[in-house]
Amino acid sequence: MSDASDVLGALASGLAVDTAESGKKAIEVLRARSPELFELSEQTGEDLVATSVSFIDVLLATLRVEDELPWKEYDLRARAHGRLRAAQGVPLESAIEVLAVYRRATVELLTPPLEGKPQSGEVLALAQRRLESVIERLTSTIARGYLDYLDEEHRIRENELYGLAAIAAVMGRSLDITDTAEVALAETLAAFGLDAGAIWLRERASHRLVHSIGLEPDEMDDFVSRLGPDVRAAVSAVGSSESRVDGVVGHDGWNALRAQLRVGGRAIGMMSVGTRRDRIFGASELLTMAAVADQIAIALDRARQFSNEARTDHLTGLANRREFERAIEREVALAERHDRQIAVMMIDVDNLKKINDRHGHSTGDGALKLVAQELQRVMRASDVCARLGGDEFAVAMPETDLHRAGEVARRLRNSIQAMNLGARSTNTVEVSIGLGEWKPEMDWQSLVQVADVALYDDKRHRKEARRWSSAERKSPTLRLGGGAGRRRIAGG
Repeated sequence: MSDASDVLGALASGLAVDTAESGKKAIEVLRARSPELFELSEQTGEDLVATSVSFIDVLLATLRVEDELPWKEYDLRARAHGRLRAAQGVPLESAIEVLAVYRRATVELLTPPLEGKPQSGEVLALAQRRLESVIERLTSTIARGYLDYLDEEHRIRENELYGLAAIAAVMGRSLDITDTAEVALAETLAAFGLDAGAIWLRERASHRLVHSIGLEPDEMDDFVSRLGPDVRAAVSAVGSSESRVDGVVGHDGWNALRAQLRVGGRAIGMMSVGTRRDRIFGASELLTMAAVADQIAIALDRARQFSNEARTDHLTGLANRREFERAIEREVALAERHDRQIAVMMIDVDNLKKINDRHGHSTGDGALKLVAQELQRVMRASDVCARLGGDEFAVAMPETDLHRAGEVARRLRNSIQAMNLGARSTNTVEVSIGLGEWKPEMDWQSLVQVADVALYDDKRHRKEARRWSSAERKSPTLRLGGGAGRRRIAGG
């Protein structure tokens, strides 16, 4: 037996000098048995020949019993190999089958030199027993590598689920959009172990940055160009979540996740989170991010609805008094700082009380909605239209002088008159309009007061005109040239 052992040891030492050819032959067998490894190597750039040679060298070394083998190193390498294959999604059965291929390749290396030798059968039997023992050990070690990976993945998933629960819990604490975005980003970065991120909300055809974390001002443009909402992306996560997530790996230094935030089939915004450290995101992380994004989307949508309700008149959908005052104060400050023009239009529905008394408040509400509708149709998108309460409306008109504002007021009158002519009801809507133009050193309250005074001036003139018109109808013998006269727009 000792002679067979010596022969085997000497043969293994000689063969270990050059195992590259055996590695190539092993690759041909693997190509047939495990084609998924070749697809994987093309994606990752792994040198399968070098991997095969490494394993065959270990197997040959174990046949030289006189040598003290570095089993600690072999175990670490096999365990790391198992972790790698598990991370790559290679089934454990496939990894074990590959070991069988390496064992077969090693035996084929031993066979030719032993042909015709007296002890060939004994030497090969000894080699088979030793290789079987080594393969069993390597199989166990590789399996431990798989378990290491699964345990780590379990901890990651546990942290992510804890983060998801934390995000869901804290999302309900605030109805402020900025606060909600800040909490969402901070919790997401903590849950996924990332360093920086940003959230944008969709507004019409564009996106507005709401909040960012971990990004200096000079880094923001680069972050947006790489991971912003307008960069084309390939959706990578397909699951039950509404929000769509794609991973950006190794793109100019950023390893990141980007989520399109969706609620009820609507895209309401975008969130990008990432790190410049090495990081590979698996399918489970993409799906977890999608679940997180759903929670964030719901919270942001709720906060935006609350914000809109706090700024919007519930009946007409226009800005309310508080929002109008904020807008006009902001526009006056801009006009003063940049020497711009701004005009204010005040509108009052003259006969709302009569409509309410005769036909009920639902009809009166309908009249207010129609006025709001005509305001939105006539005014520009940059103008701020508001219902101040009751029958009062107001419009802040940036970059507009008094002459231009007068033209817009006349268009509004004509629009309301056309609305009256086209209405089925006999209840016509009558409005008075006052205009004010900002002058240097004037604050926003003074500007509104100028337009308000002009409004009541117009209301008085219109009332007088109606009185004269009524008197003329009652006394046909009395003739005043021009009838009731033209309506005058105060301030125009």
